[in-house]
Amino acid sequence: MIKTDTSKERLIVELELLRRRIAELEERDAERKRTEEKIKQAAKEWRTTFDSITDLVSIQDKEFKLVRVNKAFAGTFKMKPKELVGKTCYEIVHGTKQPCPDCPHKRTLETKEPATGEFFEHHLGVHLQVATSPIFNEKGKVVGSVHITRDITERKRAEEMLRESERRYHLLAENVADVIWTVDMNMRLTYISPSVTRLLGYSVEEAMAKMMEEVFTPASFEIAMKALAEELVIEDMEEKDLLRSRTLELELNCKDGSIVPVEVKYSFLRGPDGRPVEVLAIARDITKRKKMQQQLILTDRLASVGELASGIAHELNNPLTSVIGFSQLLLDKDVSDDVKLDLKIIYSEAQRAAQVVKGLLTFARKHTPVKQLVNINRIIEKVLELRAYEQRVNNIQVNTHFAPDLPEVMADHFQLQQVFLNIIINAEHFMIEAHGEGTITITTEKVGDIIKA
Repeated sequence: MIKTDTSKERLIVELELLRRRIAELEERDAERKRTEEKIKQAAKEWRTTFDSITDLVSIQDKEFKLVRVNKAFAGTFKMKPKELVGKTCYEIVHGTKQPCPDCPHKRTLETKEPATGEFFEHHLGVHLQVATSPIFNEKGKVVGSVHITRDITERKRAEEMLRESERRYHLLAENVADVIWTVDMNMRLTYISPSVTRLLGYSVEEAMAKMMEEVFTPASFEIAMKALAEELVIEDMEEKDLLRSRTLELELNCKDGSIVPVEVKYSFLRGPDGRPVEVLAIARDITKRKKMQQQLILTDRLASVGELASGIAHELNNPLTSVIGFSQLLLDKDVSDDVKLDLKIIYSEAQRAAQVVKGLLTFARKHTPVKQLVNINRIIEKVLELRAYEQRVNNIQVNTHFAPDLPEVMADHFQLQQVFLNIIINAEHFMIEAHGEGTITITTEKVGDIIKA
């Protein structure tokens, strides 16, 4: 009896173990099926991802043969993916019979490291960028690589256009007479064109070593900083003109200690966020313009003096006529010799004054241009007579070297008189301004068919 019970108990235990084993196998089978399903789903997702990548993606083995390609790769070469499998990469992509010397796949096989390369494919007419990553087997050996190939033709074209633009900019900046410079927002020079040597006398290296307050005169630096501060205030307002530029007339210090007037046009260079990062300035020498402005001022002043001279001359004419007339009448009367001598002096000086008044009226009166034979020497002499007093009181000496046989020329007397008068007054002005005295030398001569003065 005891024996029988023991057999039943053993059987029950074995059955329970068998049941558990079956349950375990069923669970493993279910897990395997779930895993297989996950693998299938992952593979499906991987294929979807692989084919949806817009770059050209391929997998290559050690023999450079294509194992798998995505739709973008196949579409580029107008073939089906299965038609490309088994063909070599260099045959399809590079159109060659062997790998190129700098092949990224070759380097990855040799180094077991990722590699990159850029190529221009003449047979395709495109620039390609290739990146490879190694594929290892279970023993850690490289058995192939994953290729990601990207068409960078547009980027290369944009880079070339940028390089060409920069080349033209530097060509322009290095050959224009104007000085071009850029400074950062701390007023440190970041670039200056070679034309700085012509304008200021500094080499590019010398100029770059200077602070902006050394380049400007103190007054001009203050004006520039004030204008820049005002522009930055405008920048903080809601409405701002990103292309706004401003023009200032300033003065720059030359290497030799002189000062040159310039017209400076400046605007901001901006970062990606639109905020100013540098100031671009173009300085133009306006020395000639300033001289012309001064000449215009002198011409206007001369015109005013002419109108004044005309008024004064008319006012003096009447009393001078009386003085001349009455002194002449008195000379005809029976007066003592000493009185007659005084009357002769009065008459002579009044006549001289009348000639001066006549000259002033001739200078001030408007005339219709009439060409006639004129003597250049005589015109200059008349002008010098008008300027004699001013030259004397301002310590200006005049030396004349007139050709005695100078022929007459066809010209308008009054226009030539105005020209010579302007030249002489300008010369006087700059002599007095620079030295408080001077010497004017006037020479006339005949050279061939030309008269030079």
